[in-house]
Amino acid sequence: MSAKKFLGKIRTDPWEALARGPREVMVSLWQEYLGEAMGVDPRSRRAAVLRREIEEAAGFKQIEGDWPHLIPEERAAAWRRLMAGAREAVRAGQEECLRCGECCEKGSPTLLAPDLALLAEEVLNWDDVYTLRIGEQVNSREGTVTTLQEERLKVREVPGSRQCCFYLAATNTCRIYEKRPEQCRRQECWGEPAPPPETGEFLHRGHLFERVPEVWELITAHRQRCDLAQVSRALADLEEGREEAGDLLFDALHFDHYLRQTLREDWQLSEAATELLLGRPLPEFLRSRGYDATLGPEGTFRLTRLEGRE
Repeated sequence: MSAKKFLGKIRTDPWEALARGPREVMVSLWQEYLGEAMGVDPRSRRAAVLRREIEEAAGFKQIEGDWPHLIPEERAAAWRRLMAGAREAVRAGQEECLRCGECCEKGSPTLLAPDLALLAEEVLNWDDVYTLRIGEQVNSREGTVTTLQEERLKVREVPGSRQCCFYLAATNTCRIYEKRPEQCRRQECWGEPAPPPETGEFLHRGHLFERVPEVWELITAHRQRCDLAQVSRALADLEEGREEAGDLLFDALHFDHYLRQTLREDWQLSEAATELLLGRPLPEFLRSRGYDATLGPEGTFRLTRLEGRE
């Protein structure tokens, strides 16, 4: 009499499924077991890294290849090795960063007070960091939009993305991992989300330049003449037909433009470095509010409403 044919009842009797089922059954059960053992979203980058480490340590590829030729006793021993390897890998990496890069691609860190040392040691330089001024609208990692009530300094992102400029996606590595910013260190994707920083924890330009008079005077003058709250009010006044509001806008646009030009030409600063001292150029802020500010050949700005913006 021939042996009873395996009908694929994986969930009813998994041990019978492993003993008599094909390779695909073992792989399916392995995926289910890993999902439960890892305790993280199976679609996350962390899960992918953890699975790769587990499978390499336990010799999964070899077991998968040999599975059709193993007798039930050998299959049981191989399965136990896989489970033991999974438990050990999960335990070892339960509360540590696996450097999967998922948080690095969701946004760059905002600098906190301890990060002042990174600037002093030149781990971060002026070209790596830019200023977000009070009144800027920013997107959180969760997708919510908020208007800043306090100034912040932020590490640059790869143009056209939210990926931190220090993360190398091709090799899944961070160029400054051992001296990464404080907010990166607080990311713990294996547990509860870290609480947001307190307002007083954020690093701002005053921490860097308040004791450097020639720099701080320029920052203060720019802050006064290009204040984003004033610019926003002037835009609202213009929309209501009060044309005199245009004078404040054009004064701010010209001051912002020519101060940046001075910093580049006389101080030999890069465009990126000017965005640390002054924040992003005012035309970029106006674009986020639905206006295009274009400098004409005669040296004056022209302000127009962007198409499709009400």
